[in-house]
Amino acid sequence: MRASCVVRGAWGCALIWAACTPATTRPPFSPVPEALHAVINAPPGVVTEAARAMLIADTVPVRFVSTLDAWLETREFAGTYKLRLWADPDAPGKARVTIEAVFRPAEDPSRTPRDLELAAPPGSPGQLRAEQLLAALKEKLGVTTY
Repeated sequence: MRASCVVRGAWGCALIWAACTPATTRPPFSPVPEALHAVINAPPGVVTEAARAMLIADTVPVRFVSTLDAWLETREFAGTYKLRLWADPDAPGKARVTIEAVFRPAEDPSRTPRDLELAAPPGSPGQLRAEQLLAALKEKLGVTTY
């Protein structure tokens, strides 16, 4: 009797541990302070998938997308520009969306790629594409203003 309780307890602990894994595909850094923000009227996964579809339709190459972790990163386009999107839960059925546009002005193998990235300047191809993407998400899915 006691042995079966121990076995059941061990299986219960294993299930809880497996269900609570902290693994994520999101990057370990935060968006640049100049990133764009909005609350979109859709769950984070839906926003991420809609952004992926819009970028592909506009021939911007997507490097990585995870609807489970609600984040997306493009490959470099228009030179050295790159977009990243984070969609975090806000109110039920809404996502707090952050879109950063960055570029890498130089290559330095002694530093990490993120250390070399700078916020895309206003009016640059990267910043304009980020603004267009956010506007398209607002139009397609709706936006909440607090």
